[in-house]
Amino acid sequence: MKTRRRVGRAALTAALGLSLLGVGAPAASADANSGALPISSYKDILVDGVHQHVFLSDPVGGSVLVTDYQGQVVQRIDGAAGAWGLALSADSRTLYVALRDAGAIAAVDTATLQETARFDTGTGAGVYAGPTSLATAGGQLWFGYAKDTWTGALGSVDLSDTEPKVTLDHVMDDFGGFPHLVASPADPNLLVAAEADGNSVAVALYDVGFGQAERREQKVGPGPEGCSSLQDLSLTPDARQAVVSCAEPDAHQVFSTTDLTHQGQYAADGNPVAVAVAPDGTIAAGTYAGGGQPDISLFTPGEAAAFKNWDLPATSDELYAPEDRLRSAGLAWAPDGGRLFAVTEIGAGHPTSVGLRVLDMPQVATSLTLTAPATSPRNHDLTLTGRVVSPVPLAADSTVDVIRLDDPSLGEGTHIGTAPVAADGTFSFVDRPRAKGSVQYTVHYYGDARHAYSYGSVTVDIVSD
Repeated sequence: MKTRRRVGRAALTAALGLSLLGVGAPAASADANSGALPISSYKDILVDGVHQHVFLSDPVGGSVLVTDYQGQVVQRIDGAAGAWGLALSADSRTLYVALRDAGAIAAVDTATLQETARFDTGTGAGVYAGPTSLATAGGQLWFGYAKDTWTGALGSVDLSDTEPKVTLDHVMDDFGGFPHLVASPADPNLLVAAEADGNSVAVALYDVGFGQAERREQKVGPGPEGCSSLQDLSLTPDARQAVVSCAEPDAHQVFSTTDLTHQGQYAADGNPVAVAVAPDGTIAAGTYAGGGQPDISLFTPGEAAAFKNWDLPATSDELYAPEDRLRSAGLAWAPDGGRLFAVTEIGAGHPTSVGLRVLDMPQVATSLTLTAPATSPRNHDLTLTGRVVSPVPLAADSTVDVIRLDDPSLGEGTHIGTAPVAADGTFSFVDRPRAKGSVQYTVHYYGDARHAYSYGSVTVDIVSD
């Protein structure tokens, strides 16, 4: 049933005025800067949306630092020798930490931030032995490790039993060093691994649904220009694509997780060092840039041009202080997609420290197109169609409001209904005008935290039936 309400000229004018603010460039985002963190090194970042904590591993200091969503330190978990890769259980109750220098994996309660268990991986400990990267897939916790200076392998921990079972040497011939692992609940039996053997990067896909890592595909130096010196690896929300950041070429490359075919790339002004994909598919791509070039860029999936760029200024206000630089694998989204966390190198080119910036997802501009027939008989159905266009996908429950102004001289309009907006931004609305004359329809998309307001108008000549 259509709802109707009168809308005065002042309200319409205010709405139209607001649209002029919403259709321009994206609003500047807030940038919370934690300053220097009390850790001496960095390897991995993970965000716990349930407890709103951010975890950063510190291998040199043997700790895991915990901050809140504002970048303020909550706690430092010590006794984590060689803390490297991080992974979160499906229920967000347990944080797993790869302890390279201890040859073990620690389990930490995310509510109390206390270690509750430690599993000996049987790999030995140290630079060329202990576990590094972690990922949960196929009902197990997987880890990458180095057998020796020249050989990498995959191991797994079956956590379903009272006594966790560790299995080593799932794969030993695919990598020349420890592999970096990623997985996604969207394809729970898929494990993606990448490793830089010298300069060329090897990327491999595994089916881990039966307790073993069965290789589906592998490529060395993938992409039209190859891929040298692995920096980061991420999966799209549907797990159908992997985005790989290598120091060369100057682009974050996209590969199919079916056969590793190249499916596009996101250009970078500098050496790519980090990539993270938001729940709605937005690509956050980072570079080790400096010199006024963007350090972090946001892309709509499949679009070549970034819709938002950040240049990280210097944390210090001292004269000639160098700009902060993004750390390798230093990007992570909050699970709700509202914040992006960036780990920085403070004092690039000088004695450096680790910092954290919290970047709010910017509200992006939208545009609304509206079409209708030039004339329509009164007392007959008249169909309005249109589309809301945005560089960031619209929320699933997005709607538009429809206002009809039967007589412009009256200065009032009537709210005649609301129309749902489809995933591609399209909408339609059917009205049955009763009065002859020039009728103006205005459709308003009021936006949300991620999308700015926009509107569209069209005039229809209503004639005798």
